[in-house]
Amino acid sequence: MKTVFFALLMFLQIMVVAQIAKPVTNAELKALVGTWTGTLVATGFVDGKNQHTYTTALEVVDMQDSLMFNFTFTGEGGKQLIDKYPLRIYDNGDKLSFDSTQFEITDIRRRGIRLTMYAEREGYDQNRRVEWQHVFIIGPGILNITKGIRYPDMIDFSIQKRLILTKK
Repeated sequence: MKTVFFALLMFLQIMVVAQIAKPVTNAELKALVGTWTGTLVATGFVDGKNQHTYTTALEVVDMQDSLMFNFTFTGEGGKQLIDKYPLRIYDNGDKLSFDSTQFEITDIRRRGIRLTMYAEREGYDQNRRVEWQHVFIIGPGILNITKGIRYPDMIDFSIQKRLILTKK
């Protein structure tokens, strides 16, 4: 009886690890194609220090081997900022390119139909060494992207930008 219980327990642990370790593919992200709306809350996005909120429109276009994110941010006074970023998952699923930079995918979490992907890279901010983190939360009709920064003297990431979008 103990042997059967132990074997069942080991099987369940292997199944849980197998689900978590499944890499994200470009094909899986094709559900993002379409038009999105929402808000961007950013600290230092324009002036380097103050927090600003922008109404955001996003068009995601399928480029076959990647996705093109065409952002239009509208701030106070109707001022618009336009950004374009390709998003590409590399073939082995351990790296992605976004925001004109390559990131290492450090964690993938799947809960039902929701996917959370953590991507990190080292870099510099104002001549100081930092770690950058993007967190992508993808679900049916929702896309959240959080950009964080961590200096060597910090334990956790500090949020610089939080983008919350819903699909039209």
